[in-house]
Amino acid sequence: MRLLRVELSRIRARRAIMVLVVGSFLVGAFVVAATLWEHRPLDAAAIAEAEQRVAEETRRPYVQRALRQCERHPERFGASSGDPADCAEAVLPQVNWFLDRPVLDPVELAGELPVVLALFLGVIAVLIGATMIGAEWSAGSVGTQLLFEPRRPRVWAAKAAAIALVTAVMAAVVFALVWAGILAAYAAWSDDGLPAGFLGDLGASGLRAAAFAGIGGLAGYAVTVAARHTVVVVGLMLAYSVIGEGLLREFVPRLERYLVSNNTLAWIQDGHRIRIHPEFCNTRAECRPTVTVISLADAALYFGVVAAAMLLISLAVFRHRDVP
Repeated sequence: MRLLRVELSRIRARRAIMVLVVGSFLVGAFVVAATLWEHRPLDAAAIAEAEQRVAEETRRPYVQRALRQCERHPERFGASSGDPADCAEAVLPQVNWFLDRPVLDPVELAGELPVVLALFLGVIAVLIGATMIGAEWSAGSVGTQLLFEPRRPRVWAAKAAAIALVTAVMAAVVFALVWAGILAAYAAWSDDGLPAGFLGDLGASGLRAAAFAGIGGLAGYAVTVAARHTVVVVGLMLAYSVIGEGLLREFVPRLERYLVSNNTLAWIQDGHRIRIHPEFCNTRAECRPTVTVISLADAALYFGVVAAAMLLISLAVFRHRDVP
């Protein structure tokens, strides 16, 4: 516990880390501002006109035909099941389609916004983990610390725990503040309530986003322990996100279920479906997409295995490598 407190003090004293933490709150503030501006209230006349157009489009024969087909073959329309409510959501026109801008709907935002937040916070967490140990390698303070505490696994574990704790708490607080701002605006702008269980599901997404950031911080720490240079982590992150996933999707589509982005979606959204359409097909059966489902448990196992492997390699390197 004493070592953990020391490492937390070191993190607090690092100006670069504090800049990253403040940056995470600025990102959160920007997300709230952009979301509320994009969904600012419309006048009643515009909403009434949009609702009238929805009613007219819904009565059209081809829409009703598509609705009946969806109930028989929901997979063709992207519906989760043949339940009438699921098919209505997948097939029927929505009020937002006929508005200049969408109405603020927390339930709809809860589908994508938590993922966006988790990705931003995950990147910042990786940089925090890399910056913390990278600065210590550069300053030579790791060797000095080992003079007072020669048990390397304890030192390594204290640094890892401090990084995981700081990044997870940072992500949880930013996530909570973002949604507090959105829900406060929704309460002021709308008379409708939230569905039962919505806040519980949102809280679970927030906890998973915090865990994702903690793993990101540990990943940045683990790679930097082995490479000793923060720039290596930044380069690997950019190479994978900009080039790596695109190449894998293009040339090895069967690896889709193992990509970080897809598993992130499954982790934050409690499951994710991947649809891969064939490049060439002649019949309707051949043209059906291949559907791969990544469950929450699959994503947890994926990140658990990847994080454990990185941390074990990092610990092995830290225990046996010369420390300047």
